[in-house]
Amino acid sequence: MTIHKRSIAALAGLLALSACGSLNPMALTKLAGLSPLEIAPEQISVAAVMPIPLRLRTGDVVLHFVMDAPAPYGPIDEKLPLEIVAGENAPGVSASPSFERIQVARVAAADRARLAAAQAKARAFKATGRKDGKGSISVTIAGGCRDGAVNPGALSAEIYMRSKIEEQYFRLSSVNLRKLLSEDALAKLPLCEDAKAEEDPEP
Repeated sequence: MTIHKRSIAALAGLLALSACGSLNPMALTKLAGLSPLEIAPEQISVAAVMPIPLRLRTGDVVLHFVMDAPAPYGPIDEKLPLEIVAGENAPGVSASPSFERIQVARVAAADRARLAAAQAKARAFKATGRKDGKGSISVTIAGGCRDGAVNPGALSAEIYMRSKIEEQYFRLSSVNLRKLLSEDALAKLPLCEDAKAEEDPEP
């Protein structure tokens, strides 16, 4: 799943969703009011409601900030693997504990300076008034693991986002994972490390 900003020539334009579904109306309204260049890196977070037994690990969610602009403003190509943190405290996000889990991804402390520097370059380019730069900021779910067998039936994931710690998350999209991944691909997802340890205990 990828959330893209359309153009860095404008730099405060609408974010759009591709690759996994359509935005709900509230998400469109929320995203239209966001300026990706003004979001503090430590406050960006994405929450995913994942169907059990699927799980996201640190690095499975990636923030990608790209800008193709003339020097000294660009080019910028920053890929930041997000850190998965406990998801129980995700205001605005609900899940059914028997078959869903909430996971939250954020920019790791070690990577925040890189994102802030990229945003500063993009803001400096915007201030020139030039229109010959293009770019995108995206969040992609690019991996995962499982801690059990994937049973037949619905496999729906919901994606949420917030740009300020004091805000509630707002829902971006609901995704049918079976439409994105074949049965073979689902079966081949690796076991999570703790599930491996349970299956293969040391003698």
